[in-house]
Amino acid sequence: MFSAIFYKEWIKTRRTVGLILLLLVALLVYALVQMEQTLRVNGAVQAWSAVLLKDMSLVPEVTKWFPLLTGLLLGVAQFIPEMTDKRLKLTLHLPLRESKIVFVTLLYGMAILSAAFLPMYVALYAGLSRHYAVEMLYAMTWQLLPYFEGGLACYLFTAWVCVEPVWRRRVANTLVAAAGLYLFFMDAPSGAHMTFLPCLTLILIAGLSFPFYSAARFKDGSPG
Repeated sequence: MFSAIFYKEWIKTRRTVGLILLLLVALLVYALVQMEQTLRVNGAVQAWSAVLLKDMSLVPEVTKWFPLLTGLLLGVAQFIPEMTDKRLKLTLHLPLRESKIVFVTLLYGMAILSAAFLPMYVALYAGLSRHYAVEMLYAMTWQLLPYFEGGLACYLFTAWVCVEPVWRRRVANTLVAAAGLYLFFMDAPSGAHMTFLPCLTLILIAGLSFPFYSAARFKDGSPG
């Protein structure tokens, strides 16, 4: 049954997954070319000085928004059709516990996103490791982790909003989601997220529980 749910989600989202893959390749090409260009034009000494003294990010600003965009795209592609065609109600009546169905559905999306974020991180780390010290790469890791968690949170929040059957609650959920996502993507000095990352992880875990509540309300036909 789990494999059948995964296959159903893959059929529904395969074009979006292909788009995410294309965006990932384009982002990595752009980021790596820009980083090489910065070193070639400014020189290694000036590039290091900018990172150490001016707190310049090792990666382009656009990398910050890739996890957010992919989480939103996948969430919309996965759950809007379910609500438009009322297919989710049929799915929730399969001979399997409702919570397991929702969990496997969300697990599919989180697995797809993780499969995109991991090679993104590896490629950036490998590209930068030729020019920068390990300590700088550690700082980059701490910088990217909130963005990756934010991408997963965006996906979960999108599922939460889409599955909610009542429009006024969708609006309220959207406002809560926007406030929560701001914490993942707000600008901060290097290393500032290290102490705050556990709080972001708790928000992510909480976000995982929200779609279960909305799915239960949708199945029961809750009016408000």
